Amino acid sequence: MAYIIDGHNLIGVLPDISLAQPDDEARLVDRLLSYRAARSGDMVVFFDGSPAGAPVARRSGPASAGIDVRYAPAGQSADDAIVEYLRGRRQPGQYAVVTNDQGLIARVRALGASVLTASQFSAQLARRKPKPHRAAALKEAPAPNPRAPGFADLYDEFIATEEAARARAAEPKADLQTWIDRLYTGDPQLQQQAAKVLGQSRNAAAIGPLRDALTAALGSLRSERALGDLIALLKDGNSMVREAAAQALGALGSAKAVAPLQEVAAGDGKNKVRKAAQTALALEAIAARKK
Repeated sequence: MAYIIDGHNLIGVLPDISLAQPDDEARLVDRLLSYRAARSGDMVVFFDGSPAGAPVARRSGPASAGIDVRYAPAGQSADDAIVEYLRGRRQPGQYAVVTNDQGLIARVRALGASVLTASQFSAQLARRKPKPHRAAALKEAPAPNPRAPGFADLYDEFIATEEAARARAAEPKADLQTWIDRLYTGDPQLQQQAAKVLGQSRNAAAIGPLRDALTAALGSLRSERALGDLIALLKDGNSMVREAAAQALGALGSAKAVAPLQEVAAGDGKNKVRKAAQTALALEAIAARKK
């Protein structure tokens, strides 16, 4: 099975790579190269277009075989690029899309692709394959292959879910910024864990991000009290915060958010944030017509 990876979404759940790092994309590609060298299955990694338009340097040689790094073109999000790529495949069912983005999950499943959440895939990246005992391996009769096409997806889902819980318990403590990024991954279980860890950290630097995440949640619940804070978050230094704020403003449906969202839709440096603002503006227009 080949993997299609929502690159920035996956970075958001990794314990040792942060979206705040200037070389976050290159770090992810290096990690995938190491993972791919020991396993089969081609990978296509999609990133939102970089402002400078400079893609991650492509590797050459056997170690890079099977990994294709792509940037969404100007005006298109990585989500849309992934969907367009799948639509161009003869057999989309041969692909597993790695993402926590619920909207993207629904779209790729509609095309026939399977899904492996970014949280589950993160656990697979950390997995260490055990070496079988030689004597025991000789005595065992050949067993059915659990990777057979008929139930490979089910097997992957079961194993990855089980190992994700173990990996989270065993992984070294992530730095503060990584846990902050996890507040905005789209994975409710991971968001809850991040909020708990940050709350227990007693670190004053966690207060602001926790307040911002709560504000975004209140906006999604259509609480007018969150309007001013959500508009302010559109200028936050973390792109995941800006994206969550734009989504919450779209759910809130206030005319006061139109101008700030238009500014973000036209000039934010991250394509996903611009896309979220554009979607929010469309929702605002629908809400205005219904009034």
